[in-house]
Amino acid sequence: MAVWKRCRLEILPFLSSFFLILSFPPYNIEYLAWVSLLPLLFYCRKQVSPGKSFWGGFCTGLVFFLCIYAYIALSVNFVLPRYVGVLVVIASAFYSALFYGVFSLLIFYFLRGTMTVLSVLSAPSVWVLLEYLRSLGLLGHTGGFLGFSQSYHLLLQPIAFYGYWGLPFLIVLFQTILFFLCCNFNNRQQKNRSFKKAVVLLFIFLVMLAGGICLPSFFPIQEKDKPLRIALIQGNIPQENILDPAMSVDNFRKYIELSEKAYRLYAPLDLLVWPETVFSASLARQHPAVEKEITSLATKLKTSILYGAMCEEKPAGETFNSILLCESGRSSQKKQRSDKLRLVPFAEYFPFPEILNNIWKTNISLGTYTPGTNIRTFQLDGFKFGGIICFESYFAHPALQIPQMEGEHIFILSNDAWFLESSGLEQHARAAIVRALETGLGVTQVANTGYTVSYDYAGREILKLPALSEGIGLLETKIPVRQTLYLLWGDYFLYFCLLVLFLQIVVKIKRFYPQVLKPQ
Repeated sequence: MAVWKRCRLEILPFLSSFFLILSFPPYNIEYLAWVSLLPLLFYCRKQVSPGKSFWGGFCTGLVFFLCIYAYIALSVNFVLPRYVGVLVVIASAFYSALFYGVFSLLIFYFLRGTMTVLSVLSAPSVWVLLEYLRSLGLLGHTGGFLGFSQSYHLLLQPIAFYGYWGLPFLIVLFQTILFFLCCNFNNRQQKNRSFKKAVVLLFIFLVMLAGGICLPSFFPIQEKDKPLRIALIQGNIPQENILDPAMSVDNFRKYIELSEKAYRLYAPLDLLVWPETVFSASLARQHPAVEKEITSLATKLKTSILYGAMCEEKPAGETFNSILLCESGRSSQKKQRSDKLRLVPFAEYFPFPEILNNIWKTNISLGTYTPGTNIRTFQLDGFKFGGIICFESYFAHPALQIPQMEGEHIFILSNDAWFLESSGLEQHARAAIVRALETGLGVTQVANTGYTVSYDYAGREILKLPALSEGIGLLETKIPVRQTLYLLWGDYFLYFCLLVLFLQIVVKIKRFYPQVLKPQ
């Protein structure tokens, strides 16, 4: 019997992993995210050593991230041996799982014994702060963030009020309250005191949830008098063709042809948008005159073109992943340009890339990109907008800087052909919803393939092209924008979480080590 009880306890971290996996794409059983951590909380409660608690959280994270990050191997396998893709996934999962281990370790100390309102609030605070820390630095990534499991429009509205951080806080707080109720209401002696605490906790949760859902609807909204007509071009070029220099001209011509088709279907147009790096460095080197065709096309179609390009600065020998705007009727004017700020670690950025190229006998542009210095907005006949590139959409910055610079819309230029038919396509698209709600701007992702999709300021989907197919989408919009509290105050919610954590640590120190705080 004792062995069976022990086995049941050891299964709990893996049960949490299972619930987390099912709550994310491709399964999308999103409500499971709201109970996914309960088994792990009970596991930590039953442990007698902090090391075992850490190990349980680490195992939960490792299994979860191995599944969620599996699609990364697909992109690595296009340029490096298969075993390297497996190693990258394992290393990424191991690193991310450490944060789950730290969460469980702190839960071991905070939710043992008599739980208080403050200790219950500390659990979601720790979770939010650890997610924030996981997004920082060279290895920073937001893949598998708990809030990205959600796509239901109503439950996403708190993002406009609290920023992204408010959503995982509410998810973890909900299940920590359930955990509190289960632990305390079994004990008759504690029922009266626990009931009062439960009422306070439920009140806090409901006020935060209701406020996050309702208050953004009162934020002021502005829009233009005349709608803009924007054609989104999804070429669906296979990744192996994009990586083949011999195919660069054919790839480029396909976007020329699709743009001409878009004009025939939907003219007049104000803007054509192409995805990331349609104009490659190999194309520029082998066929210098091709770039002029973009200008000629913009003049012919009387439509400006926003497109992704690899830009080489010859004197400095630097390569940038950039977005360019070719304005119709202004052939002599230098194109407006914005460079990618946040590069993909160990792909677009890698120290000493020649070492890796020599090891695997490759000749790829691994790690040779230079990050941009500042986000820049584009101006087009009274329309001001910003552009970010692929990986950058996973992070609040630089998207947040665009409305701060009076930008009215955000375009995400991407190429998700790296991910084939995996869940990585939908995971990436969901990041655009979060950016729309945070900034109060419409966000449109234009992908070579993956999901070309547009969301309004409230995160509602207004246009979507199917993945893995060639397509043209017409976005006709008055560019509505909404003020958000997150836009005004930024990551203020992190300071609230930090304050809760600080108070909880002070209480723990005072309770167990009163001599530390005694005046001398």
